[in-house]
This record gives sequence, C-alpha cells and structure tokens, in this order.
Amino acid sequence: MTNELAMNGSPLPPGTPDPPPRLPPGRHGAVLRSAAVAALGVDEVLAGLDDGRWVELWKGVLVPAERVDAPITRGSAALLRAGPEAVLSGLTALAAHGCAPPGRVVHLTLPYGHDLRRGKDLVLHHRAIRETEVVELDGLRVEALDVALAEQLCRGPGRLVLDCLERAMREVGASAERFRESVRHRLNRRNDRRGTRRALELLDLAWTAPPVLVQGPIAGAGAR
Repeated sequence: MTNELAMNGSPLPPGTPDPPPRLPPGRHGAVLRSAAVAALGVDEVLAGLDDGRWVELWKGVLVPAERVDAPITRGSAALLRAGPEAVLSGLTALAAHGCAPPGRVVHLTLPYGHDLRRGKDLVLHHRAIRETEVVELDGLRVEALDVALAEQLCRGPGRLVLDCLERAMREVGASAERFRESVRHRLNRRNDRRGTRRALELLDLAWTAPPVLVQGPIAGAGAR
C-alpha cells in the first residue's frame, strides 16, 4: 500500500514508491532484533540486513547503518546486548564523561555471575557493581568518573588517563583537590591491589593550573 504522506507530511507524487521501512524507535538508534521483528516482521528485518540499511552490531541488537560508528549508539547497543545491570566502564566511561577520545571498542562491566559472549569490539569486565557508583549520561548507565579513573589509573594507558584526570580536575575548578582525594579513596578501597602503586603515583603527578589572580592597577600608577 502506497504511503499518502512524505516524511515531512507533504503529499507524495502519484506513483512514488513507499519509502523503505525504518527500525522502530530505540535509544540512540539501537534496538533489539526481537523488537524490530515484532514491529516489521521477520522478512522485512532480513531484507534490511541484506541490503545494508541495518547492521546487527552485536548478537540480537540492530542499528541503522549510518549510525554504526557513532559512539553513543555503540554504547547503547552494548547495554541492550548485556541487560539492565550492565554499565559502560573503563575507557568508554571516560569518553562518555568527555575527558577521553571515543573509540570503536566498547568496554562494559557486568556483575559476577552474568555471562555474555564477547563480540567484535566489545570488551567485557566483571566486578561487583554498586549503584552508588553508576551515573546516567544521555540515558545510558555509565561508571562514575572517579570510579572509572581509579580503575584506569591502575591498568589503563598512563599518559591518556593522566590527561583525563587533569582535564577532570580543571573542570571542577576549586574542587580539584577534593576530586583528587575522591579518586585516592577509591584506590585505597580496592580489593585488587594490582597497579595501585602506579595509580597513586600518577594521581600525585596530576597537575592543575593555579587560579589566575586578576590584579588591579598598581597603587600610584599614573599619578602625577
């Protein structure tokens, strides 16, 4: 059946073919394959995958082909794949907080006992997840910044993580030292002590520019 309205609401010229079906609404473009099948039918979903309109980024999760490289779409797809208790973590969390460059690889943390098969560009970690250590950014579950930094200071790429820490400390301004101590507290509480010595050294290396004092005119300047 031919659609009577174009996407902008204007009538379509006679004989205009139907526009190709779109995936049902999903968070940042990512949608469960089962939801797409329920909305469009299995034949239409298979056709969309065959002609390249959609990509099954990870098993059971579809995204529009034009969004396959968008970091926020990849993060949303990873969380859909893993379930409601998963959280974006590590370098992906740092990127979500805006202090590290985004990448194709998505790091995801799951609670112990939650098994998930790894996929291409999907790196899985397991640990106990406290909801107090999770924040929501753009509707996605993300490790709190101090939690992600503490983890990456222990095992991540040192220069990149140090840059991220210094950027975060500049962002919080007068609270920079309080934030440093929050990260230190996370490190001191870690059960896994591997990498903590390096992490504490990097933490103490982090530097923020001192506040610039704006001085008034020198007393007597210009006096005659």
